[in-house]
Amino acid sequence: MSEIMLMCTPEWFTVNYEINPWMKNQTGRVSHELARQQWQALYDTLCSVAEIRLMRGAPSWPDLVFTANVGLPLAAEKKIILSNFRHPERQGEKAINRSWFEDQGWRCIDLPDGVIFEGAGDALFDDAGRLWTGSGPRSDETALMHLARHIDAPIFRLALTDPRFYHLDTCFCPLPDGYALYLPLAFDEASRALLERSFEGKLISLTPEEGDQFCANAVCAGSVIVMNQSTPRLDKLLADIGFSVIETAMSEFMKSGGSAKCLTLSLQGWAKQ
Repeated sequence: MSEIMLMCTPEWFTVNYEINPWMKNQTGRVSHELARQQWQALYDTLCSVAEIRLMRGAPSWPDLVFTANVGLPLAAEKKIILSNFRHPERQGEKAINRSWFEDQGWRCIDLPDGVIFEGAGDALFDDAGRLWTGSGPRSDETALMHLARHIDAPIFRLALTDPRFYHLDTCFCPLPDGYALYLPLAFDEASRALLERSFEGKLISLTPEEGDQFCANAVCAGSVIVMNQSTPRLDKLLADIGFSVIETAMSEFMKSGGSAKCLTLSLQGWAKQ
């Protein structure tokens, strides 16, 4: 099955508030022209390996471009569990996200108002059909219980402990054939142990340098992994197990704490399992 992904056009992307450490002192420092070029390069790259569908940006919501946070698609049923954003600066995105999906014929599922959950930024299916959820900075631990009411799959919670890696998709990336990338320093000890047991010898640890380059915030389509910037070490590790890396610079979006994966949402989700 060909990959199908959602992206949002970047014309209104900027940094004009701070809700994560990457945004500190970045207000007004985004090059809008370079951001558009970088988004277009990512779009063009992904078009070679996936089908991309587009949402239009909106002037009051600069982070709408990060479509990973729209929600968690359950494509087999054409349903999406919409996000409840923690910060007021992003809460207005929900109505736009709902409208887009309803226009496409999807049924939108709302979690209770008090439950904070930030979509596929904090909920990732792996190749075995397990759902991994991140909790701490941006999604509540209680979100797992509510997700379980809609998803008949094993669900595991991972505790995020480093505020720089505030969403699970900034530090964990499931890959085909049972592999996964992860940044150990972003998790508590129990979560690291759970991942090591669950992925056995197929869990690839990233160095702090690779974490800072957002190597885990990658988009995987088949054997191709698209990321901001790799390292020779990681290139070799991935090549040895059959993956190839395509780098596409994301410097302007990293000023807001996002990279390649943050800018995309798989519209297949659970349908691939």
